[in-house]
Amino acid sequence: MQSEKLINIMVRILRTMAHPDWALKHKIKGTELRKIGKYYYLYKISHIWDKEKKQSKKITGEYLGKITEEGIFKKNEPLTNIENTTIKEFGASKFISTKAQDIIQNLKDVFPGNWKEIFTFAAFRFFYNSPLKNVQDYYCNSHLSDLFTEAKVSPKTLAKLLDFIGKQRNLIKEFFKRYITEGETLAVDITHIFSRSEDVISSTLGRNSEQHYIPQINLLLLFSLDKMKPIYYRMLGGSIRDVSSLVLSMEESGVKNVVLVSDKGFYSLNNINEIYDNSKINYILPLKRNSQLIDYSQLKQAGKNGFDGYFLFEKRVIWYCEHIIDEKRVVTFLDERLKVEEEKDLLIRVDEKKHELTEFYDNQFKFGTISIVTKTEFPPQKIFEFLKSRVNIEVVFDTFKNVLSADRSYMRGDSELEGWAFINFIALLLYYEVYMLLVSKDLLSKYSPKDVILHLARVQKLRIGTNWHLAEIPKKSRILVEKLELNMDGT
Repeated sequence: MQSEKLINIMVRILRTMAHPDWALKHKIKGTELRKIGKYYYLYKISHIWDKEKKQSKKITGEYLGKITEEGIFKKNEPLTNIENTTIKEFGASKFISTKAQDIIQNLKDVFPGNWKEIFTFAAFRFFYNSPLKNVQDYYCNSHLSDLFTEAKVSPKTLAKLLDFIGKQRNLIKEFFKRYITEGETLAVDITHIFSRSEDVISSTLGRNSEQHYIPQINLLLLFSLDKMKPIYYRMLGGSIRDVSSLVLSMEESGVKNVVLVSDKGFYSLNNINEIYDNSKINYILPLKRNSQLIDYSQLKQAGKNGFDGYFLFEKRVIWYCEHIIDEKRVVTFLDERLKVEEEKDLLIRVDEKKHELTEFYDNQFKFGTISIVTKTEFPPQKIFEFLKSRVNIEVVFDTFKNVLSADRSYMRGDSELEGWAFINFIALLLYYEVYMLLVSKDLLSKYSPKDVILHLARVQKLRIGTNWHLAEIPKKSRILVEKLELNMDGT
């Protein structure tokens, strides 16, 4: 215990030695210095006795102010020259412009005359789901107006920009190529986007997965399972959802290695036969549990002798068996944890008189199973991992559709809709920059990309007279800054 106390004292001494004298002179009894980025902040602290650990425990109290070489900018200090004071959102803009340097450079290369407007528009789509008409207001009150000066983001100018981008599919394809790597594994899927505009020719009546029969457009999206980000999209007519669109999209994008990982609704004999005859397309497609392709005979046997093997996935055991039917490879997986959950759910409904017990007996060997048909030579474990990675594709679609929905009725023609889709595709790339950062920091269970932007947007900078100052950082924002190890340099 004494040695632990000694170590703590030494750590505090070393930390103190690392602080400059101009910061240390503000540290008095009952306070603590903290460095966040390039700046120092002063907090009240106190200590209480921990009876269990039998040692003193530090309690961090009120934030007192920011320390610079000129002195301490106190939390409650009255501001002078208030008429010359300007407040701007700083944290989110600083963060995303630093994190997305490769996106900015690619936009500069492909759209040298419009990259500022494209990035700014996409950033505010990601931050606030901003409609076209509000972008200029966000820009004027954001640090992006200092980083990307003279960006033309009025509603009229942005409407013309969308039309221009939409007529330059060759430039959009050039942008895609910068994210496509030869030999990587891609997943693909198609989803619907509603459109009420009568001038969007590609919008046609079509029935989507939710059984809505309304004017809509389909979106085909390629997702890199290696990079864990979207790399390509293509807009399709609302009535088009067949394999021919995938073949044409592959030719346009130039991708060589595609694994179609779709949902149960995509499977049909016609689709499978068409894909089967195309040597460039592999697939992993889930089957409905009543599919005639599934052989449950092995699962009906007592014990696990009927299975071909097992593997570990996220610390749980997955059993599998496979067979060939109609020259197609079918693999059935058994997840014991899923089996227990499904059995419990049905028995609860039996107790509630919503189902009969006979239904449980009839389906007991199907509980916990996931069956797929595939045209790949991947081992079962790799197939299962690809199947589970579809969760990421669904997140992409949910995000993409959510940001697209706000202004879909304002698109007056196909070219504007194409430009609108591209802006939101850039927003989606920004989303995944933050997503992968959270994954790398093991923080995805605590924060979403939108949470990060929400907290960082509360970090502001103030212009007092002719000088800019970083304002006080709210506690929750400060905690996130520390966890992400971000540099909130206010210059």
